[in-house]
Amino acid sequence: MKRLLICLSLALLAGCAAPAGTTGAPAPATPETAAPAGAAETAETADAAPALRELTRTAGGRYYTPSWTEAGDGVYLTTVDLYDGVQRIACTQPGCPHRGSACPAWLRADMSAQPNTLEVLTDGERLYWIRVSDYDHFYSDWQGEPQSSIYTSGLDGDHLASALASPGNWYCGNFLQDDALMDCTWFTDGETLWALAKSNPADENGEPQYMMTLYHLTPAAQGDGTTAPLYTGAVVWRQQADGYYEGLLDGEILLRLCRSTAPGTGSLAGDYAAQQSELRVLGCDGTLGEPLHSYRNGDCKSAALRGGLWYQVAAGSADLQQTDLRTGTTRTLCTLPAAADEVFGVDLAGPYDGLLRVAVALQEREDGYVLNPDTGALTPLPATWAKDGVIPRLPVLWAVDAGGRCLMEVGMQDRMLTVMGQDGGTQTFNSPIGVWAVQDIAAYLAGSQDWQVCTLLDPNGMLY
Repeated sequence: MKRLLICLSLALLAGCAAPAGTTGAPAPATPETAAPAGAAETAETADAAPALRELTRTAGGRYYTPSWTEAGDGVYLTTVDLYDGVQRIACTQPGCPHRGSACPAWLRADMSAQPNTLEVLTDGERLYWIRVSDYDHFYSDWQGEPQSSIYTSGLDGDHLASALASPGNWYCGNFLQDDALMDCTWFTDGETLWALAKSNPADENGEPQYMMTLYHLTPAAQGDGTTAPLYTGAVVWRQQADGYYEGLLDGEILLRLCRSTAPGTGSLAGDYAAQQSELRVLGCDGTLGEPLHSYRNGDCKSAALRGGLWYQVAAGSADLQQTDLRTGTTRTLCTLPAAADEVFGVDLAGPYDGLLRVAVALQEREDGYVLNPDTGALTPLPATWAKDGVIPRLPVLWAVDAGGRCLMEVGMQDRMLTVMGQDGGTQTFNSPIGVWAVQDIAAYLAGSQDWQVCTLLDPNGMLY
């Protein structure tokens, strides 16, 4: 997940070397003039560009997530089995009662008032425990430990609570993230890590500036194993820009960079609509490619990269178009069965065995379809629940693993919750809680609602 408005901001991580001849924040660079800070790459790297894979939260039929338990004694690493739907604490210690910090899967006392966040991702072979400073603490005077660190473990979560409590043992060298960090996407080439970070650090006048930075993190010499970092980080590319990560195209990062083409309109929505978007590939050597596709934001109702192809619905149209960014060819796949002025947006998921799930947001409902891109055929998918009890909604696809098992939010139900206020008093109220389920993605796309509802460790909990 993944901070809708703040995803416009792009990251500057403190502590990494600026390009030679600069002090403080690096000077803004245009797409045409940006030069990689880590240009001195080896000949081997230059000859064989790494093919990246995005780190996810699923591996081996399990979905990893930090979570409360019904005991309420802290946050634990847990897994949701994508076959039986049961959430379990990720601890293999024999006889462990799973109570408090003595349990190897225990992470922290709570999820509030923390100076940093902890994310657990996987490449299918190991877990990466990534801790970064939390944007919510931008104005805090918190200090005393590295602001970013990485620890690796096996898929069973044998991370040891002591390692998490002593980040100096797994501190990530010169890869430091400042409190302006908004979002970070992680990749692996099979041997090393890559991080695309977005933030809005303040300039010398205190005004936020949008930054994007690509880091390469390589295994470091371990020395005595107590203070040496597991990884050291180097800046490969950094640019002041307004833009988005759209996905991977043939193992390379595809960026959508936005630039203003007209004076300000006086509103954020108007300014965004007036911007020009350009799709460019960012290479692992820091090279930013020429535009593969461009459009004015206000002329586009919806756009997304799926399976290496660019899908787009133009404003004032109900036609779903597909552009092959490698060849530049565009074709219309189908016309969505709704009036053009009714369609607010289109969300695509997949492809799964060549099929796409299409969710069409209308004023009073959400329509769902399965699209065969080869034929343009649309097959209706039924809504399974209603937002606010009124607006029909499709299941929310949270994760699909390599084996085709998916985790979905398939409905909402009211639960009576009791919370304690700052004065020590309690309040009780009704709150909607998600209904989570697992199923084969192929069965869901075939119209089946015979999914397995999940059994959660915290009945009132969420899985994201």
